Amino acid sequence: MKKNILSDFFVKKPEYFTLLIIAVYFIIISSINSDFFSVDTMIRILFNGIMLFFITIGISAVIITKNIDVSVGSLMGLSATIGGTVLNQTNNATLAILTALGVGVLGGLFNGIGVAYLGVTAIIMTLGTMAIFRGLLIMFTGGAWIQNVPEFFTNFSRMKFLGLNLSIWIFFAVLIGLWYFFSKTKIGRYFYAVGNNKEGAKLQGISVKPTIVFSFMISGLMAGFAAIFYISQIGAVPNQAGNGLETQAIAAAVIGGISLTGGRGNVFGAFLGAVLLETINYSLVYLKVPGYWNNAISGFLLLFIIVFSTLLQKYIKEERERAKDRKIREDYFKNIKKDSKKEEVLGGEAN
Repeated sequence: MKKNILSDFFVKKPEYFTLLIIAVYFIIISSINSDFFSVDTMIRILFNGIMLFFITIGISAVIITKNIDVSVGSLMGLSATIGGTVLNQTNNATLAILTALGVGVLGGLFNGIGVAYLGVTAIIMTLGTMAIFRGLLIMFTGGAWIQNVPEFFTNFSRMKFLGLNLSIWIFFAVLIGLWYFFSKTKIGRYFYAVGNNKEGAKLQGISVKPTIVFSFMISGLMAGFAAIFYISQIGAVPNQAGNGLETQAIAAAVIGGISLTGGRGNVFGAFLGAVLLETINYSLVYLKVPGYWNNAISGFLLLFIIVFSTLLQKYIKEERERAKDRKIREDYFKNIKKDSKKEEVLGGEAN
């Protein structure tokens, strides 16, 4: 019975399984290098992973509606490039931030219209815009990097409040806001309805197309936030900014319980998936692994975790189905015994 309760819990709340993996991984690495297990390590992981965290919770909105967005890495790069240029030319942080966010939202809007209203498959649409955004980035800069970012802006992400970087507090505020939107508001629940059954959502009166567009705009907005902190933390914007970030974000969301088939998962789980990936990357430093092995080892660990998680989830679901079958059989035989006893009693009374 306890086994079934635990199985049901992990099926319904996959984010807790991700949290368990993070805890186990921390313990394993800390047993190899005791310096790894510290508050400072946790803060550094959160600080270094800010860009991935924003991209991951943004792309989760799209995946929940049973779509995909592989352009977010390039869109983040474009937003950072244009925002960084505005910052350098005007020294106006507010204008630069609004520009980066605006570019992100417009890019998401473009993707959403293509998918929802023009009927282009999400993977095809966003593969195309991935190339477009990257091309616009290079055209905008002429192949040069955005450098010499004002010092006041690079200091912004390093400012601390109650021991945590300001950027971390801002991320948590956005994360809680998105969680509330998806779990507590009617419009937020529409995303899950569209992801579960698009035709069924239409019959219930849900505006499916605007919901899909909105999901891509959220993804673009989060790419804009990631761009702001990229500028602030890195202090420069190279042409390859954001390259490969979409792959990590999709993997992180899936690890955190966001279903690629749509309609399942939450942004907290997606965030935990991103924390796990960032923890793996950061731990390689403590294990004194040469830098050129990082991608290979991270990729291997990522693949292992995804395969293990998938097999475990499959096993848990099968166990739950077997438990249901056992209960049905037990109830069936109980009913047969009851009927037999009734017949015996009736037969005795007749005699």
